[in-house]
Amino acid sequence: MLHRGIGHRGVSVGPFWTAGDVLNTIARTGRVLDLFSAETPEWGVREVATILSLPKSTAFDLLASLAEIGLLQQTSDDRYRLGWQLLVITRRLMNSVCFDHQTQRTVAELACHLTAAITIGVWDGRGIVCIANAPGCRSGPVLAEGARLPGHASALGKLLMAQLPWPKVQERIDQYGLPALTVNSVSDVDVFRKQLTWARQNDLAVEHGETVIGQSCVAVGIYDRERRVIAALSICTPSKTMHSRYHEYAIAARKAARTLLKQGISPQVLPVKYRS
Repeated sequence: MLHRGIGHRGVSVGPFWTAGDVLNTIARTGRVLDLFSAETPEWGVREVATILSLPKSTAFDLLASLAEIGLLQQTSDDRYRLGWQLLVITRRLMNSVCFDHQTQRTVAELACHLTAAITIGVWDGRGIVCIANAPGCRSGPVLAEGARLPGHASALGKLLMAQLPWPKVQERIDQYGLPALTVNSVSDVDVFRKQLTWARQNDLAVEHGETVIGQSCVAVGIYDRERRVIAALSICTPSKTMHSRYHEYAIAARKAARTLLKQGISPQVLPVKYRS
């Protein structure tokens, strides 16, 4: 049994933690952190309590405890913002898989060479998170690090979700469905399963206008020593360009993954293999 409390302001409803208490508090902590965004960077106790349907005292305990360990910071008017400790943790995470400034440089050089947007994404258990991105020399804005991409409707998402056991994928579909982002987004479960099977077998995923009309992407995996996918790299261009240069982009994505391997991003990448 664990002594109840997070820091000196723990949720003091009894002298000891139970396993259920721990899981419940972790879940609440995740919900609190998820509230903070570029659009809503600050939250007050009353607001958090209202939106999460929590007692005000519980919301106060959670916010104060997270501030105590640096995951949040308290402002001068008793509101809360994300804390700098998150940046420290982020850097530790990126360094643990060898994503660094050289990774971004390689991505930027490839994007400019191909005049195509290059993105590296990872699966965080809920969806795709962008960790590196660069537009082509004449392309649009850069995706911010931490930006989320759709799982079922993006090449990165299909490649990474293909690594999951189908029951896990089915569980997510049952919970969230396959919401259409465009008229081209996959909506049939059987079709989606076939796409994932093909992506897993070929270490290649493609989408045409499923996230943004007129844009197509091809993605390949980046592997660790146990040959498990730890990330994926995608090349995105206007669909007309992708259709005419698909094989070139597939090979370029493989080469980029191998370049990142040599730089230490990952000790294993599968050989070139694709189907038209």
